[in-house]
Amino acid sequence: MFTTRKFDLNDRISPLILNPKVSSDFEELLEIKKIPHIQIIDKIESQVADLIKSQYPQKQLSISDLEELVSNFLIENERETYGNWVFYPWKFALVHILPEAEFIRVRTIRNNYKITPTEQDELATKKVGIVGLSVGQSVALAMALERSCGEMRLADFDTLELSNLNRLKAGITSLGEEKIIIAAREISEIDPYLKLTLYRDGITPGNIEDFILKGGKLDLLVDECDSLDIKVLIREHARSHSVPVMMDTSDRGMLDVERFDLEPERELFHGAMGNVDVKSLKNISNTQKVAIGLKITGLDTLSPRMKASLLEVGQTITSWPQLASAVFLGGATVAHIARKLFLGDSVNSGRYYVDLDQILESESTDLVQKQLEIVVNKDALSFNIPNDVLPSGYILNPEDLHQLVELANLAPSGGNVQPWIWVFDKKGVLHLFHDQVRSHSLLDFLGTGSLIAFGAALENLRLASAKMGIEIEIINQINDFEEDCIASIRFISKSKEPLKVPFGELVEGIGIRCTNRKNEKKQNLTPHQISEFINIATKSGLEIEMLEQVTDLEKLSEILGGMDRMRLFHEQGLKDFIHEVRWSDKEAKETKDGIDIATLELSGTERAAMGLLKDPRTVSFFRKFLMGFGLTKISKQTLISSSAVFLLNGKESSPKTYLNAGQTIQRIWINANMQGLSFQPVTASLFIFNKIQRDINHGFTQDEENIIKELKTSFNTLFNRNQKMEEIFMFRINMAGEPSMRSYRRDVSESLMIL
Repeated sequence: MFTTRKFDLNDRISPLILNPKVSSDFEELLEIKKIPHIQIIDKIESQVADLIKSQYPQKQLSISDLEELVSNFLIENERETYGNWVFYPWKFALVHILPEAEFIRVRTIRNNYKITPTEQDELATKKVGIVGLSVGQSVALAMALERSCGEMRLADFDTLELSNLNRLKAGITSLGEEKIIIAAREISEIDPYLKLTLYRDGITPGNIEDFILKGGKLDLLVDECDSLDIKVLIREHARSHSVPVMMDTSDRGMLDVERFDLEPERELFHGAMGNVDVKSLKNISNTQKVAIGLKITGLDTLSPRMKASLLEVGQTITSWPQLASAVFLGGATVAHIARKLFLGDSVNSGRYYVDLDQILESESTDLVQKQLEIVVNKDALSFNIPNDVLPSGYILNPEDLHQLVELANLAPSGGNVQPWIWVFDKKGVLHLFHDQVRSHSLLDFLGTGSLIAFGAALENLRLASAKMGIEIEIINQINDFEEDCIASIRFISKSKEPLKVPFGELVEGIGIRCTNRKNEKKQNLTPHQISEFINIATKSGLEIEMLEQVTDLEKLSEILGGMDRMRLFHEQGLKDFIHEVRWSDKEAKETKDGIDIATLELSGTERAAMGLLKDPRTVSFFRKFLMGFGLTKISKQTLISSSAVFLLNGKESSPKTYLNAGQTIQRIWINANMQGLSFQPVTASLFIFNKIQRDINHGFTQDEENIIKELKTSFNTLFNRNQKMEEIFMFRINMAGEPSMRSYRRDVSESLMIL
């Protein structure tokens, strides 16, 4: 029941309800009517007419009959003292309305029989708490309109900003006003009899118990706040008092229901967040919120546009987006499910969706959404074995053959695709073939990426053979790009002692060589370390350049970040990315190829950002609008923390140059790892630059091509300034200790064929 009080023109929050039959209220009413410019709204006749019509639903009353019934009713009930008067100080408005029971009956009559009168009475006993009044405002208004509760407790500390007006029901005259006041006024103007309790400081550890229990325990708590620590706090206390919690996310109509009233031991957020310390969630950045929020919602559940938006947080937008249509849909969804819960219908804990895009199938994509599955049956491949190679002078036994191929296969390859097939023929010659199905990608233009991998594998084989005392002859078979047969290896003889060969000492590092993507604090290399890398390159007939100044590395990071973005915009580039990443340890162990996400050394936030790209529709959206600047963030941190970045150049573009580069890179890589230095390729941009320059059907749009050419021009202000050399391979060196994880390798039996 409402309570009366002395009117206050400065009251900005709640209306004053006056009963003219009470003398003190009547005197106040007379005083209010004297206020200058007061707006008096007295439409009691129309309300009584509605009341009378509700009492005679089967009668078709004429206008004159209804007017007579209304007149008689107001004579019998003394019009001037019938009902109540409601004063809204913030509007200088005084409104004459029906008494409480009659007002509620008439206001909700159009609910019948979606909500029966008995159910309406039951709902009037329910108490709901709503925390957060952006999305929460739509929930509160929907529930108030239906009158699906008798009391609302609202909590929010924030004020209305202009950027809120894309989704909140408010106007520019309310800018700077507390959101809780805006919501309370709106509800009071709909139904002044609905009890409201306001928590204008929001929810805190100090008031959460009052919010849930004071005046009677809540029947439902609706969480629509942004603070992760408060989200956890709310659930912990709701669970302890067996209060159910609902949360709408305003994306794909996703609604979370947690029935702590039925499942008092239920894990928070369905267990998605794990064990969380509330204190650790305070004062975190929006980017960190995104990462933790993604743990709660799950990457795969987000709409493509939300995934795209989250990658832009901290880049082109400051926070995650919300649309009025989604917010209002969320308000309706919560109101509907809350009503079912209050009335004892079956409402189970879980996650539910009202995804309009999915229902209408309006969101299409030009990209293949399933990951590209590559299954190679080497027995089905045809091999053109060179017939002009002399037989081996020494025939390897099976154990030595297996060991040599196993060590050769430890070589690096782009995306860890391991693009090699070894064929051991009847003459005792080992042939290296290119498995072009496995290695097909944007970053293997003309097979150049694979040639680097083959060079590294042949270097491993050369070093390992020498240690085993086996003299070999490597015969290059490839003359033109994209040929299948790469090289043949003849085994000349075997001695009891290891053979002395150039860089033979590096054999001890074959097993420790790995990609290390850790980002530690930048430490400069020593002159001795730099000279070793230069010597290895020059002795191999290649040129090497280096950047180590922070300003240069920052400029390079912008270039490479932009190129990472371009790679993912490319249809094949995106397919490659989705296919090459192994998103779980289970997946990495099963395939034993690709890039295990654990080896990327990502923070929780970065890993979450990477996961957003699994849905091709997200990147399709970026490409359409030339967005996706959030895709550049990881590259920036990677580059600026480097001790140095090196570029390896060749004198010409030929298969021989790339094979030689692969051998040289393997020597530098092993040398670095043996010194305790980390090594990471950052070469993707070079392959794309090459493709743009030499392939008219490169697959990029004209706008994208222009961006790539601009980035290439910027690149050549740092490296290869005269552009006379072939830019082959780029890598970063830093001091980062041991990697957290090493990539898996396929079993030798999957790449070795014995004729």
